[in-house]
Formats: sequence, structure tokens, C-alpha cells
Amino acid sequence: MAGTFDTLNDALFAQLDKLQSTDTRDKENLARVIEQTQAVSALAGNIIANANTAVSAMKAYDSLGMKAGDIDARVPRMLGGGQQ
Repeated sequence: MAGTFDTLNDALFAQLDKLQSTDTRDKENLARVIEQTQAVSALAGNIIANANTAVSAMKAYDSLGMKAGDIDARVPRMLGGGQQ
């Protein structure tokens, strides 16, 4: 699975679909799906926080007057750059 925000978005909506389609009468399965949903949500929050850190770094580069060519090589792949 590629680590992109499109993938994250798809995973979040897939989990939402799973949560909404879970039979509420099956309490054990419902509890498992809720636990999984909480884990997916927490992980998504961490991914977004990580991206926000990367964006802050980009803003810092900009404030230092770095040119686009200088920045492109340093942009993390998750934000569309070439760096891994």
C-alpha cells in the first residue's frame, strides 16, 4: 500500500463503511470493529501530525528564501517531493 493521503482517505472511509455496516446485534464483532476504528483513527491522527510537521519545515525553508529547486530535493515523498 502506498503511503499517500489518498490512501489514508480511502482507508478512513472504508473503516467508516465497515463501522456503519456492522450488525449491532453481534456485540463481540461490534466491539472489535469499534476497537479497530479507534486504532485507525489514532494512526490517521499521527500521520496527519507528521505531515503538518513536514509542512512547517517547508514554511521554514520558504522563510529562509530557499528557491523552489533547492526545496524540491528536500520535500518528503508524502508531500509530493522526491525525498523518502
